[in-house]
Amino acid sequence: MFKKVKYFLTLILILVIFYVFTAIYSFHQLHRGIFYNDKKLIDKYIEWESVRNNVKNYINIKILNKTQSEEKLKNLSDVEILLSGFAGKFIEIAIDTYLNSDGIILLLEKSQKKNEIPKPSFITFIGCPLIMHNNGINSFYINYEIEGKKYPIYFLRNGIKWKIIKIEFPKKLFEKMK
Repeated sequence: MFKKVKYFLTLILILVIFYVFTAIYSFHQLHRGIFYNDKKLIDKYIEWESVRNNVKNYINIKILNKTQSEEKLKNLSDVEILLSGFAGKFIEIAIDTYLNSDGIILLLEKSQKKNEIPKPSFITFIGCPLIMHNNGINSFYINYEIEGKKYPIYFLRNGIKWKIIKIEFPKKLFEKMK
């Protein structure tokens, strides 16, 4: 009886270790893809359609809140409402066009933050759990920080791979763009 319990507990421990390892490995592979500008690795670990929809929804909500909160925008004519609809569609087209692995690589090449990304190594691999936050049994997130603002990036398990599905933006992201 004791051998069966010991065997069962060992099996559960191995499965938990494997489960955690898949999350760490996926995050590390994405890190490698970003560091080495590898489009295939980036595509493998980002669910682009989900991320695009997330960004579109965020921007559309911000536009809607802005038009509803400002008094001068509440009294728009039909033509002005139509033009604001075109602006929203233009933003969606831009997101569909540029939010992909090529766009990410172009952005990283032009970024001054590129030099701050640590080179992928065994140390960064074993350090992954320090920045990963559990968000349920099939999800975790990391906080990417720029200029004191945190951008949670959510990963969701898909088989044994984990992919980015969502990025949250700070509430006051567009405050400076008035």
